[in-house]
Amino acid sequence: MGDPAMTIGPEELQKIGDYVRLHLAEWMGSINRERELNLIERLIRIEEEIKAQRETMDTRFEALQKQMDVRFEAVDKRFTSMQWMMGLGFTLMAALMGVFNFF
Repeated sequence: MGDPAMTIGPEELQKIGDYVRLHLAEWMGSINRERELNLIERLIRIEEEIKAQRETMDTRFEALQKQMDVRFEAVDKRFTSMQWMMGLGFTLMAALMGVFNFF
């Protein structure tokens, strides 16, 4: 291989070390800020996904609720018609009993 182009002495190493110590907190701070921003972006995406799932469940629940309302209305109509038929039947029976009582 070749000889190094430049050799660094102890004074230069001390200067480099001092420079790195002075700026290390600044450099690490920018890395931490980037990491925090990434975490915040992830949290926002997770919150949006949870919101979308909640909306999906809400729409499914509303559709199910509408179906149940339709079924209950149909059952209610059947019971109402049965009640009328029973009322008419008892009235007819009472009228017939009254008519046959005279003959």
